[in-house]
Amino acid sequence: MWVVHTSVAQVYHFQHYDIFSGLGQSQVTDIEQDRLGYIWLSTRGGGLSRFDGLHFTTYRKEDNLPANNILSLEIDTKGTMYMGTPFGLSIYDGQRTRPVRTSDREPYTVSSVIGDTKGNVYAICNASQLGLLLGDSLRFLKKNSSDRPSFFSDMSVTPDGKLMVSTYSGEIFEVTPKGLFRRYNFSPALVLRSILFDNQGLLWLGTDEGVFTTNAKTSSALTAISHDIVHEMTEASDGSIWMGLSMGALRYQQGNILRFNADNGFSNFMVRGLLEDREGNLWFTTDGDGVYKFTNPAFTSLNTQTGLHGNTISSLALSPTGRLWVSYFDGGLDIVDTQTNRPLPVPLSLQRKRVNCLSVDNEGNVWVGLAGPGVYKVQTDKVTYFPLDDYISSQGVTLFMQAGKGKEVWISTSNGVLLYDGKSFQHFHSKEGLKGSFVRRTLLLQSGELLTAGPRGLNVVRNGKVSDFQYDNELASFPALSMAQRYDGLLALGSFEDGVVVFDPKTKQKRFFTVKQGLCSNLIYNTSFDPKGRLWIGTERGIDLLTLDAQFRIASIRHFNETDGFTARETNANTAYVSPNGDFWIGTIKGIFHYRENPKLRLPTTPKVHFTEVKSPFDTTNLVQFAKSKDTWYNVPNELSLPHTRNQLKISFISINHSHPDLVRYQYQLEGEDEAWLGPTEQTSVVYSHLNPGKYRFNVRASLGDNRWGETAVYAFEIVPPFYQRSWFIALVISLLIASVGLVQQLYIQYRTRRVLAYEKLKQEAEAAIRVQLAQDFHDELGNRLAAIRMQSSVLKLRYESRETGNEEKRIVGEIEKNVVRLFRDTKDFIWAIDPESNLVKELVLYIKDFGENLLQDTTIRFHSNTTIPFELENVTLPPGWSIQVIMIFKEALTNCIKHAQCQNIYFCATLQGQNVSFSLEDDGCGIVFPTDGYHKGLNNMRQRAEKIHCSLAIAPRSPSGTALTLTGTIPTKTASPKIR
Repeated sequence: MWVVHTSVAQVYHFQHYDIFSGLGQSQVTDIEQDRLGYIWLSTRGGGLSRFDGLHFTTYRKEDNLPANNILSLEIDTKGTMYMGTPFGLSIYDGQRTRPVRTSDREPYTVSSVIGDTKGNVYAICNASQLGLLLGDSLRFLKKNSSDRPSFFSDMSVTPDGKLMVSTYSGEIFEVTPKGLFRRYNFSPALVLRSILFDNQGLLWLGTDEGVFTTNAKTSSALTAISHDIVHEMTEASDGSIWMGLSMGALRYQQGNILRFNADNGFSNFMVRGLLEDREGNLWFTTDGDGVYKFTNPAFTSLNTQTGLHGNTISSLALSPTGRLWVSYFDGGLDIVDTQTNRPLPVPLSLQRKRVNCLSVDNEGNVWVGLAGPGVYKVQTDKVTYFPLDDYISSQGVTLFMQAGKGKEVWISTSNGVLLYDGKSFQHFHSKEGLKGSFVRRTLLLQSGELLTAGPRGLNVVRNGKVSDFQYDNELASFPALSMAQRYDGLLALGSFEDGVVVFDPKTKQKRFFTVKQGLCSNLIYNTSFDPKGRLWIGTERGIDLLTLDAQFRIASIRHFNETDGFTARETNANTAYVSPNGDFWIGTIKGIFHYRENPKLRLPTTPKVHFTEVKSPFDTTNLVQFAKSKDTWYNVPNELSLPHTRNQLKISFISINHSHPDLVRYQYQLEGEDEAWLGPTEQTSVVYSHLNPGKYRFNVRASLGDNRWGETAVYAFEIVPPFYQRSWFIALVISLLIASVGLVQQLYIQYRTRRVLAYEKLKQEAEAAIRVQLAQDFHDELGNRLAAIRMQSSVLKLRYESRETGNEEKRIVGEIEKNVVRLFRDTKDFIWAIDPESNLVKELVLYIKDFGENLLQDTTIRFHSNTTIPFELENVTLPPGWSIQVIMIFKEALTNCIKHAQCQNIYFCATLQGQNVSFSLEDDGCGIVFPTDGYHKGLNNMRQRAEKIHCSLAIAPRSPSGTALTLTGTIPTKTASPKIR
């Protein structure tokens, strides 16, 4: 006897949001997504709601909205909103509302707003007019070549960017800034409610008679798709057409129609708006039941709502014919045809049995293990029972079954392992070497060995004999709860509390994965490898999908939960199965969940982050006053420059993801404050206190729970230092310090200079006094004595001349007189040189002049002098020692002129220009021939005297005749300045 159950339908997961989720109102009229990823929902009476994937933010009239009843919504690429209300069209920029007027200034209602690809915005007004937005006013467009009533119903953009508008009377017009031009003309009886131009060149018509398609170029014939009344249509990225119905929704894909209503996870309310977001999720707005999100493809489910007899799944098996066998912990068995989703009859002998495990052998037969000492083998035409009382007690149970080689079947029990070879059973228990009688699980390895697992560890059955697990001593005692082997031989062992270990028997390499590495839980009920080599892990807290790299490290990990349609969270042991095509089936406490990977699904992109608020964390001060501008929609000041007294900042940010909002994690770093990236964290704000003055860059990035981080968002700001820490002030202080140091140094130099000058002055005064005293002493003593000797020699000479004495005595007396006269004259020159007055240039010049005139007065030679000394420099003082050397040089020169020159005239010249002094003596005699022969002591003496005072002496022939002697030198600065009287 066979029993047939009612139809079984798969449940599709729709995420539902209503007023209890934070939505402003359950009657949602329109839906849009902005450039940052936010979902915006307009409502009837609840204002405007913004959804970030986790939370709703609602805007109402008190937030400067034009009205709480918003009928239509459009958002351009800059984020500006255009809202259609019963009171007209309004433009909202996040801060204020600008009303849009018409030329006649009459009140009007906007039921629909849409923008074209060129940035133009159009609005259906009062149902019968179409207006083009120009600035802050509407210009109504004229309709061409039509006499039918123009009550507009819907607008749609073609794949090539043309905007089309339909009327209830069966016409479709192309919308241009110059007017409306009819492109399609259908029967007036065909009431058009909605239109759609898809990417395959079809025009979809939603009418009161149902849904039709036609060729968009020819529109020659209509093809009926459904009899449903469609209010809204959209084409998804996978090419499917979604339609909003009066009750629920409909999906058309490759000729197949799938309806969504309360029977398979959706709503029975009218669907008014459809949107596919940038991640591929489908959104549905309803007239009274909030909004729904469809996260296709992830998981569908089978449970009691879809026709199963239970939800707590104890085991499942899928036969090669597509029959799904399901058993329950509370008893019972179901068989479902996965091709038709229809139930199949359960053999009478298996009804009301408590089934522990299910398996399929290599011949396609289904084995049913009871919660007792027995198993069933179900073939196409018969059911065979195998009692196991001889191997396990009446209290014993079968725990797991697995196909072996050929007809073999391995059965794990509470008393060892049984091998059925098609004819008889062979029993392996603790006496044969098993680590305990309780065998949870077996795994047939690619090597042909059988791996058994129990609470005490692992065993290997090889060639009919039991041995210890010799591949790894640490794993030999691993209490595996689940086991799986990949196509390359890699083993995965799950445990009760130690997570998962992967082990390569060839290289002996192993790695442990726990919650520290990102798993949902350390309690692993199920481990399975799919054809791509990925590891599926079922836990009591969700499902993980791991991709491993060549070193068996986690390359990526994906968590499945309610967002993916996996609403059960807790899985059951030994209920996971991966089909050859990669489908994943798993039993839970809420039914069976089925994962079918969709190759057309949009892959999740690396998330982007944007800033939502920057403020002082402990006060309400608006920081915009310290910035150049502010973001329109968010409280984010741009180019923020805070004073040093406000050095605390709270920075908020978010990454919008509607597929996996709970998986978003953040890393952040404040350059100059944080040495490395901090996180990952779920927190969307960071507070920094007591920031030092300086320029900062706050960096933040996001990921979807793995190591793939998106692009970094940067917020730059500055804490302005106090004036005493600013560069200009520091530069000023440094300049003042430098100037002060320079001034002090200058004052010190001046002080030292004054001391030196004073010392020099005292020294010079002392020296002058000594020289004056010395000159006086020499004059009074030596001069007087020499004068007396001269007089005495003169008297002696007169006496000798009056007597008759020898000539020799007269000659000696004459020589004495002559030497005394010469010594007196030379002594007079020496005494004059000692006098300080002789250091004056003026005095020196006069002395040489007087000396020359006196020397030549008794000769025929004429003496000429020419001195050029400025008045202000007449009192310039020469260094000590200069005067005597200059006098001696010119006395020698004058003597030479008298003795050797045979001249008639001698010319003396002295000039002083600044610090340069020049003395010259020229004659018009016979001259001197160079090079001179022999030794000339006088010339050598003059040159040596010139070198002593660092002057240069030049002796050269004079033109036309005679000799020229020139003495030039530079007076040192400290002695060149005029004497201050």
